[in-house]
Amino acid sequence: MALERPIEQYESVATWAHGLREQWGGDPLAEEPEKLAGLTAFCEFDGRNPDELLAFCFLRRKETGVRFASVKRREAMAEQLRAFRTASGLSGTEGRRLTSNLLSFFIHNGIQMHTGML
Repeated sequence: MALERPIEQYESVATWAHGLREQWGGDPLAEEPEKLAGLTAFCEFDGRNPDELLAFCFLRRKETGVRFASVKRREAMAEQLRAFRTASGLSGTEGRRLTSNLLSFFIHNGIQMHTGML
């Protein structure tokens, strides 16, 4: 699946970029292009764009309409991340860096994930 537009134009990627700039300064996505490359590859692997990846992780309560992060969907996304890391063939430092970059995307967009889930 190809993304409909450049990855930088998705709202969730802008949120990630803002969070990284606030945390680290500079422009981490420009300085480390492998971050966006990894997210792009994961989107292609999963078949969803960045905003759709995040939307999948949330549900709304029927009674109130309040949005919340679904534990089951977060676990399903962690399973997809594991499958992607395995399919990438990366191990050691490169595999950990890929995983960390993808987890960073989810964390900066309000999805609590950690390496222990993977």
